[in-house]
Amino acid sequence: AKQTVELWDKDKQKVTYLGPGNDSEILMEMASRVEGEDFKTGVIYFSRDRLLFLSSFLKGDTVDLDHSNTFIQEKVASARKTLMVNFPGDENLIDTYLNGLDNDFAVYATDRRIHVSYSMWKDMLTKEGARTEVVAFPDSPKGRLTLGFKHEKPGVLLAETFRLIKRYGYRVDRGVAIKFVQNTPDPITVMHFTLSPLKEGEEVARRDVEMLKLTKALRTLAWADLDVFNEFAREPHNHSINSVNLLRSMASWVQILLGKENPYYYSNQKIFATLTSLFRKKFNPRRDASSVLRDVSTEQLEADLVSDTMDNVEKNIFKECLQFIRCILKTNYFMPTKTGLAFRLDPVILDEEYYEERPFGIFFIVGRDYRMFHVRWRDISRGGVRVVMPRSPEAYDSALSGLFDEVYGLSLGQQLKNKDIPEGGLKGVLLLNPGGNRDKSVKGAVNALLDLLLVEDEAHEFKKDQVVSYYDKEEIIYLGPDENITNDLINWIPAQAERRGYKYALAFMSSKPGAGINHKEYGVTSEGVNVYLENALHFMGIDPHKDSFKVKLTGGPDGDVAGNELKILHREYGENAKVVAVADGFGSAHDPEGLDWTELSRLVKNSLSIAEFDPSKLSGATDSRGKKSFVTKADNPEGIKQRNNLHFEALAEVFIPAGGRPYTVHERNWKQFIQEDGAPTCRAIVEGANIFFTSKAREELQKVGILIFKDSSANKTGVICSSFEIIASLVLSSEEFESIKPTYVEEVIQKLRSKADKEAKLLLSEYQRFGGEKTLVQLSIELSREINAITDSLLAELSKCEDLVNNDAVCRQILMRHCPKVLVDKYSDRLVELPVAHRIAIISSYIASYVVYKEGFGWMLSSPSEECFEKCMLYMKNDIASRDLVQSFRSQKGEREQKIADILERSAAR
Repeated sequence: AKQTVELWDKDKQKVTYLGPGNDSEILMEMASRVEGEDFKTGVIYFSRDRLLFLSSFLKGDTVDLDHSNTFIQEKVASARKTLMVNFPGDENLIDTYLNGLDNDFAVYATDRRIHVSYSMWKDMLTKEGARTEVVAFPDSPKGRLTLGFKHEKPGVLLAETFRLIKRYGYRVDRGVAIKFVQNTPDPITVMHFTLSPLKEGEEVARRDVEMLKLTKALRTLAWADLDVFNEFAREPHNHSINSVNLLRSMASWVQILLGKENPYYYSNQKIFATLTSLFRKKFNPRRDASSVLRDVSTEQLEADLVSDTMDNVEKNIFKECLQFIRCILKTNYFMPTKTGLAFRLDPVILDEEYYEERPFGIFFIVGRDYRMFHVRWRDISRGGVRVVMPRSPEAYDSALSGLFDEVYGLSLGQQLKNKDIPEGGLKGVLLLNPGGNRDKSVKGAVNALLDLLLVEDEAHEFKKDQVVSYYDKEEIIYLGPDENITNDLINWIPAQAERRGYKYALAFMSSKPGAGINHKEYGVTSEGVNVYLENALHFMGIDPHKDSFKVKLTGGPDGDVAGNELKILHREYGENAKVVAVADGFGSAHDPEGLDWTELSRLVKNSLSIAEFDPSKLSGATDSRGKKSFVTKADNPEGIKQRNNLHFEALAEVFIPAGGRPYTVHERNWKQFIQEDGAPTCRAIVEGANIFFTSKAREELQKVGILIFKDSSANKTGVICSSFEIIASLVLSSEEFESIKPTYVEEVIQKLRSKADKEAKLLLSEYQRFGGEKTLVQLSIELSREINAITDSLLAELSKCEDLVNNDAVCRQILMRHCPKVLVDKYSDRLVELPVAHRIAIISSYIASYVVYKEGFGWMLSSPSEECFEKCMLYMKNDIASRDLVQSFRSQKGEREQKIADILERSAAR
């Protein structure tokens, strides 16, 4: 390797390596040199006698084909002719491929190379996992291996690829790598290797056992981290890439779940050292016979290992690894192609000391540059998926240690929030390594999740015998967008689910820009937030339509909830609404007289940060404590400090946290809301963002008199909107939805505002009834738990009597009452064909929330639980009858008839 010559051209765009071809380490040495380079093409050659090695790599942007060059014209025309013969019907796709070729590649590529690359390029367009193809050469022991993958720099995988080729008994005679960037949604890399068997008398055969192991390893390699655990895949261990990824996954689980005890004890390095130690105990030739690991049951193994030879940390690591394996209900481990190692875990794996409430299901996915948890609280659930993108390794380590707690807290909050809809709470959080590719990671994680949702599917990318399931029920999951999920990803997720054959593909992702209700476009969450804001203001004696009031918020003009709340404030109250402070990730602005509405509207319209606010539009006023107007960017310590403290310090009637990291306000900093005279800097808080406060912080802030509408109440309308989108997606095609979309959206927003208003008024009424002894936060949680308890009771009973759901007139009418009118008027026949589990969930959740909002806390639960079902059904039967009576009296003009209608509306069902 020391004899290798490295030659760069003067522009540092092309590098050539020359060296002895008989050195087995030559490829590894060369690959390590180009590992950090993002080259677009590369070639590798050995002389026939293996005495000389030559490789060359070219960097730079794609160069368009030089159509004025006769040589290029002829080569492309010849390649097109060959491709048209071999891929009839692909004319448009072939032209797309050829027009996107790099000119430097076209100059040197043979007609055959262009042809073979097209085959892999085409296959990769709609696939996420890496792909391999093996062709044995006729009358020769040699063969060709082609590898395709997305998003990755070609140089990153070269060294490990060469190592695997050698490990499974082959050597490289020739190689070509091409990165396709133009005319493809995602960068695609295709590598071709001409291989020879290392042993004489053998040959490269597509179905050879070693070749099958090699191709599976290469497909796995493209989606597994290249970290310290890779040592297990090398000598002397020689574990498969797949099994190493399993070790990596167990280590991640242990680090996250046990790290809360002590992050230093359960570091990745300590876990790796423990697993390595266990390996050596079994295989070290100089081992003590008393410490040998035998091929015995896990119970015996645990008894042997958990002894005085291991310290407590090692014991805990080993026990948690065993518990992890015991609690796996499904995994895609044995699928030959995957984009992340996915596990469906039994929730009993959670330690009740830390997690008192146990969710319904847990998914854990580990892939290249990402870790993802997905937690749901009912069989049929929905909730958002967010991407956390730390900017430094230190921030990543901190986010990783709290990753499960974040998704657990968010999903439990979602469960409380989802009280008005048929789907239970769900949340997915994907943590991205700094430098990782967000789109690749999201696609990889979603694709891996689909692996576990499609275990009965035989018509698409895999057969059911590749997944052993200890959970044999169908799992119906609906996702929604959250932080860092773009419109492109929102469109891709249901499209991929449809490609993979997921039965509920259109409903798999909500907030779709076209055939959906995009949250940011329609401001659906903010519509509900503002209803709570108005109720809070009225409760404090402020009529926002007549009186001026001050608001401070986080999230910024370019944020979904904050940006739309700014629009709604101005739409509803005009100059009466004075926004005195706004902060977001890039900066902050403060004006005690209220930030200029024309300037705020400009920022919202153009999706700009508050840091772009024109300082000349400030009033220059100072507040009662001498705090001046300002605009600042959070790009220096002082600017960051101002941004971080603004929501504490600015004076306003209402604070709306509409963006920010979880638990921004906690037990150590909540006092910053309190002024020197003991008065808080705001009178009410309407939580537009999830878990912006810790429970302890909320508790303390309420003690000083701040009214708080909790997140599970205040921003619930976003999830309600998504639920209505799911229903539409289950019964309509995309075209049918778009034909009724304006009406449908209008009717959904009316329902959102109505549901928000009913809860806000009920909470404030109960708050007054208890004389403030119970806080709004306590009441919000109790309300969610009461509605969810009734829902669960109804779910259990209705699941036993599907005939009632299918045929009962009351059940049918409840289903129709839940849905927007335009859907009922046009497609009621399809609504009764919704999956029965979904109809049961709709009926159960509708009854539960309807009764509680109408009758108040405790009325339904005052009866024994076994009577709940019959009592609810009788109530709804009476309610339907009383509605008919009310309508008949309302149609009459007399005062007496109107009074009778009022009485019937209030209490006839009871």
